[in-house]
Amino acid sequence: MTAKFALLLCGLLLVPLADSAPAAASDPAVTQVQTLTAALLKSMHAGSGESMAERYRSLEPVIEQVFALPLVTQLSAGPDWTKFSPEQQKEVIAAYTRYTTANYAYNFDDFNGQKFVVDDKVLTRDTDKIVRTQVIPARDPPVTLLYRLREVDGVWKVIDVYSDGVSQLVLRRSDFAAAIAAGGAPVLIAHLNKVSDDLMKR
Repeated sequence: MTAKFALLLCGLLLVPLADSAPAAASDPAVTQVQTLTAALLKSMHAGSGESMAERYRSLEPVIEQVFALPLVTQLSAGPDWTKFSPEQQKEVIAAYTRYTTANYAYNFDDFNGQKFVVDDKVLTRDTDKIVRTQVIPARDPPVTLLYRLREVDGVWKVIDVYSDGVSQLVLRRSDFAAAIAAGGAPVLIAHLNKVSDDLMKR
């Protein structure tokens, strides 16, 4: 497994790529995950033929369609969210949206034969749905990911991703808490934007 792919799974916990077009699925939660993987696959196959900025522009609408980014941002901020002004809340959501898209654009820039399998048997947990997926690298053991989706304004959207029992949302809460403790919303916004800026330059 390459260093970048390992970082993807262990650190960012971002979803991996698909190896075929999405199959027909009746459950809208599965369809959302397949929509994401299809876009990632397209980005990966484009490889060096696309710049970082081009990959970002291609993935941005899909990321915003599939992920409940305003809700995830609020959940990541926790109780401190209510301390932010309405304008700060908008800025944090925008910064986190950019950060998420930049991560995807940076990590999905080549294709090395990985396969991505989405299980169409959806699990229900209270009001949420869990979509099980499996990453199959060309030479390494498969890795199982779980996508947690919630219905937001009538649309099922991803609010968390689990890898080896580790929640992306929990990791984000820790990251947000450190920035907020250092200086509230302004420091959090600056932190997210700096990471995005660094990724966009690569």
